[in-house]
Amino acid sequence: MAVAVAAALGVLAVLAGAAPTAPTLAGEAPCFGAAARDPQRTCENPKSTTAVVPTPARARQLVNAPCQVVERLGRVRVCAFGAAAAPGVRTVALIGDSHASHWRAALDVVVRRKGWRGLSVTHSSCPFSAATAMIPQPGRGVCVEWKRDVRAWLARHPEIDTVFFGQHSGGTVIAPRGSTQWGAQVEGYEKAWRALPAQIAHVLVLRDTPKMRSTTLGCVQDALARHLDPGRACAQPRSRALERDPAAVAAAHVGRRGVRTFDLTRLLCDRRSCFPVIGGALVYKDILHFTATFSTTLGPYLLRLVDALGLR
Repeated sequence: MAVAVAAALGVLAVLAGAAPTAPTLAGEAPCFGAAARDPQRTCENPKSTTAVVPTPARARQLVNAPCQVVERLGRVRVCAFGAAAAPGVRTVALIGDSHASHWRAALDVVVRRKGWRGLSVTHSSCPFSAATAMIPQPGRGVCVEWKRDVRAWLARHPEIDTVFFGQHSGGTVIAPRGSTQWGAQVEGYEKAWRALPAQIAHVLVLRDTPKMRSTTLGCVQDALARHLDPGRACAQPRSRALERDPAAVAAAHVGRRGVRTFDLTRLLCDRRSCFPVIGGALVYKDILHFTATFSTTLGPYLLRLVDALGLR
């Protein structure tokens, strides 16, 4: 775990941009980001109330963790990260909408520690589900085509036996007659996972994350100016921020072997509140997407869950 933490913190300055405080926070504070809420040890970052990496103004301009485009198939654009393709190197895929993309920085920590190759296949506003997302055309049709092409792409890559799925917990789908909106969403994920190629032995569902308000980044900036703890001052009630996740519910009932939910909510919320700043790291770059800086600090904890499954 110490090696994984060091790997995660070593890239924080790059992900945070050219902020002069980033190397200091990442290099000297052992409780930077998610480590400040590590359930296995008490940890406190004394600098977390005086500086935030990245700043709210900077966060809006930052992109997700980088990866290199290596393949295209129809609507599918595949980008790679981690180890290069080689005999004996395990290949895992990250699939979903923009909520999958914001997990890439965390998964990058995992694949680098494990010596794996990661392939990212994402499409904004298009969770990988058999249900049709209720979004305006032509986006709805494009989403349907993308999911079809993802299935075809997976069938062409028998070396992939593990898939991480990330998806938003909001939105609506076209519900069949006699089905509730919630039921249609849950069933959509179940059908999609049951239809995966037989070589997919591990379906690892990343439970969706809490949501902030449109005013949260401004609140963080104001709290810093007033020398307040921005994480506490701008926290959101857990009951409002953390929505039910149909994908997590589907994972518990799908009946397909190898389906599990990875839930890191403990690192984002306590019993009452969910926080926009944790251990000096700005959690969100907008209402609901992680900064790559904070996502990277989640890497060692995602690694714990992967190691618990015995994946090598």
